[in-house]
Amino acid sequence: MNELFIRVVRKKLSYQFKDNMNVKDDWYINDKNNMLDDFHFYVDEAIIFSAKVQTVANIPNGRHTDTIIPGSFGIKCFIGEGPHGDPRNFYGRIHGIIDTYDMDGQKISENSTEPLPGKNGAPEDFTRWLVHDLQKHKPEKEGIDTRVAWSAGCFIMSDHNLKALGDILDAYKIMPGNIINCELVEE
Repeated sequence: MNELFIRVVRKKLSYQFKDNMNVKDDWYINDKNNMLDDFHFYVDEAIIFSAKVQTVANIPNGRHTDTIIPGSFGIKCFIGEGPHGDPRNFYGRIHGIIDTYDMDGQKISENSTEPLPGKNGAPEDFTRWLVHDLQKHKPEKEGIDTRVAWSAGCFIMSDHNLKALGDILDAYKIMPGNIINCELVEE
């Protein structure tokens, strides 16, 4: 009956994104063991799409505990599209990671955000969890990729794979805002 499901398999080695985890973050140090994890898209029980992804927050001077914990979550499809779209400065067709927690135990909402507390309890900022590609963000020129996949908690795949995933979702008539059930496991 065309049950869609995504399983992300994180390799424990992905947590070792530096040769020495005790040294200061740097753009030329935080690039070890990049994109080792697997993203499998199932229809019924058959894998119809697989891609390598970066799932561990490795961006220099970021909060590495923004990494999504193992367990169930959802992917809200095509969040940059539709009447209530949120382009978020990406070129590729992005998706939101929702209804899960990061390693700090903070909830990622149905909007793919986690409010950071500010003064008097009001949100100061919102961090975002997305599925996106390697392209540099706008206003950089389209088609220019980063040297490695830099994650601030997002799942990052190649430009080609993000497009292929979007094409498959289109073929199954998945609309902006539709949610696919997912799980993240570690091995």
